[in-house]
Amino acid sequence: MNCPSCRHVNAPDRNFCGACGAPLAAYCTRCGFRNRAADRYCGGCGRALGEAAAVGEEGAVAPGAPTPPQDELGELLAAAQEAVGGDAEGEDVRVTQDDIDRLFGD
Repeated sequence: MNCPSCRHVNAPDRNFCGACGAPLAAYCTRCGFRNRAADRYCGGCGRALGEAAAVGEEGAVAPGAPTPPQDELGELLAAAQEAVGGDAEGEDVRVTQDDIDRLFGD
């Protein structure tokens, strides 16, 4: 997916550009469908997309809609920190791929 701001080529599953940080996806406030940031209408329900649909904004996704990946990543990092024993607040905790694999039993 090309970034609408800088034209950097990004992987299709990214929500933000790897080069400039511009949003690449917008979640519909009605149905939670993941749209391209440049879309004017939702591909899931046809509703007009506005600024409130941008990824990462508080309350942007309708109740029961899929959770944007950022929230899932935060939960994963918190679980990984707990699993490796990094309880101390403010402590710099490094999470490795082995730690993540242990969390998921792979």
